[in-house]
Amino acid sequence: PGFTDSSRVISETRYKPLCRTFLQQNSIRKVIHFKLAMNQESIEISTRQGKLRGLVKKSSGFHNKTYYSFQGIPYGKPPIGKLRFKTSEPFGKWEGVRDALKEGNDSIQHHMLFNHPVGDEDCLYLNVYTTQPEEGAKKAVMVWIHGGGFASGSGSSELYGPDYLVEEDIVLVSINYRCGVLGFLSLENEKLPGNLGLKDQVLALQWVHDNIDSFGGDPDNVTIFGESAGGASVNYHMVSPLSRGLFHKAILQSGCSLSQWAFQDNPREKA
Repeated sequence: PGFTDSSRVISETRYKPLCRTFLQQNSIRKVIHFKLAMNQESIEISTRQGKLRGLVKKSSGFHNKTYYSFQGIPYGKPPIGKLRFKTSEPFGKWEGVRDALKEGNDSIQHHMLFNHPVGDEDCLYLNVYTTQPEEGAKKAVMVWIHGGGFASGSGSSELYGPDYLVEEDIVLVSINYRCGVLGFLSLENEKLPGNLGLKDQVLALQWVHDNIDSFGGDPDNVTIFGESAGGASVNYHMVSPLSRGLFHKAILQSGCSLSQWAFQDNPREKA
């Protein structure tokens, strides 16, 4: 799926080093964000992967509700080196307590406003927001799949804040997945069959199924929803046997698998 013209799908050969000024500004912003996070009240929980340290926050909505934020949780191994252009693999377990205080990398992509690349190949991360991170709470779960024409976008809280849904007592999960050529290039053969970004999403849904109870969520009450390419992704999961049993309800917003931009008739020819 996704756009194939050169203006929308970014080839690795077009990646250029970021200018020093941009790198410095980006690094400073991340350091400031991390230091602010370190000054907030934190919470620790246990999952099947290991222990996580998250943050206690207040929603910006009408109810000013307390919720718990766990960001930058790895659900897949970094798809780099020998794993580049391969089906994503589970991240596995870790020792000790892992900080989940800031969001993970976006998929590498061209900035929507400025002519430079952003993000990283190491991008298989998700975020969880909950009001009651306790096993057995059995709260409804919603998994957000971002749009961006299969070429860009992320599940960042700067774009898709959790405030409204956590005030409705929903456990919200937002995910990142591989975009552009790294996620959707296909040569229609065993070496590069394509749809790796959709397979990343399946792995994220499997993670939710296996771990969401630790955050107070009900693995048997999961709704997936998305906008644009995210809506088309939701539609693909509705018909894919790989996604069977990993969700129970679906919401498509401004996109479906029948949209002309959501599939490619001759991917090898146009690769």
